[in-house]
Amino acid sequence: TYRIAYLLEAGVPSHAVLAVTFTNKAAKEMRHRLAQLTDEDADNRSFMPWMGTFHSVCVRMLRMDGEHIGIPRNFIILDEADRLSLVKQAMKQLGISEKSFAPGGVAWQGSRAEKDVVSPAEYAEVARLPLQKVTADVFPVYERLKKATAALDFDDLIAEAVRLLKSSDELREVWRRRFQYIMIDEYQDTNGAQYRLIKLLVNDAQNICVVGDDWQSIYSWRGADFTNILNFERDFPGATVVKLEENYRSTKPILDAAHNIIT
Repeated sequence: TYRIAYLLEAGVPSHAVLAVTFTNKAAKEMRHRLAQLTDEDADNRSFMPWMGTFHSVCVRMLRMDGEHIGIPRNFIILDEADRLSLVKQAMKQLGISEKSFAPGGVAWQGSRAEKDVVSPAEYAEVARLPLQKVTADVFPVYERLKKATAALDFDDLIAEAVRLLKSSDELREVWRRRFQYIMIDEYQDTNGAQYRLIKLLVNDAQNICVVGDDWQSIYSWRGADFTNILNFERDFPGATVVKLEENYRSTKPILDAAHNIIT
């Protein structure tokens, strides 16, 4: 937040800063803190228009340019209940019993594939276990059902934004020029799709700043890949690393116990 305030004070327009975190609550808190620091109105939509979650940023990108890859501006967004309902519908069309394969398990397998930007065809090639093979059958039908209703699920939002940026060098360059500075919070929690999105958006100036701690990566079960932060210096040579090694919240026994568990 202070870094963004510093950039704005230095004359960087707020619309040229992409600031991304993982929850709506965190994004709202960040916006309010920044508004206080800069004497701006947090409710003013023109102030920091590209501050939000990965999903909200990608929704905006797709509303603006999604038609380039066949996504209508008025697409609807499926929540988890909607996703599960469509998976059940796809299984029913294929004659797959819900007693034999839980729709939730099939939906989870498909979600993991989407988080890694794996297409139905690519997934089918590596499917080995029974649940994976069923998912490989359900996946294409599920995709067709979504397309028929002009719908995207949460995982699609990021995967389709990646596809949008990869679809055209010219369009990608427009988006890369748009963001002079990119800032990512909780970088250790990024998944494959989010990592690809960031790499596509960083321009030649490489003004990217991330905050994160590989020892705080606890979301591998939902697709997070802690190697993204371990490889940051490889991805962006010359990056300055600032280590924050003082813990102000925990006593020594807690720190020692946590250290032993992580090690």
